[in-house]
Amino acid sequence: MIYELMMPLPPTMNEIVDTARSGWRASAGMKKKWTNLIGNFVSECDFELFDKVWVEFHWYLKNMGRDADNVAGATKFIMDGLQQGNAIRNDNLTVIQSPVTNYYHRSIGDDGVKLRLSNYPDFLFDNFIDSNQFSTATLQGINKKINNILHVRTSQ
Repeated sequence: MIYELMMPLPPTMNEIVDTARSGWRASAGMKKKWTNLIGNFVSECDFELFDKVWVEFHWYLKNMGRDADNVAGATKFIMDGLQQGNAIRNDNLTVIQSPVTNYYHRSIGDDGVKLRLSNYPDFLFDNFIDSNQFSTATLQGINKKINNILHVRTSQ
């Protein structure tokens, strides 16, 4: 099963750092506020993934001039909220599997993030193909190479 959650964009890394500069209380308050907001939202969605989890982030941004790593800093609040809302048992690397993919899209509305989660990684391949706009010929060539490699390995 693939779960999709759409939410407003949490604070990005620059916003987190700016808040932290004003003191630890402000920083702790921001962390608590956003973790609680996301945790409560996730609780209301009522799903649980207590095994290995694959995650895909789709960031929707009005300003595509932003740094990818700045935007992706918001994952801290999201992952902690998933754990607090009991959707996942932990957000460490024994539960969250590689790759954790990030896709960036231009938004015509407000900034936001669509989070896709599953206990199986199969869904990740679809968006990889779509986002990289591989042609049918390219995909057939890649498939041929993979089949040749597999054929060589199985015939040895």
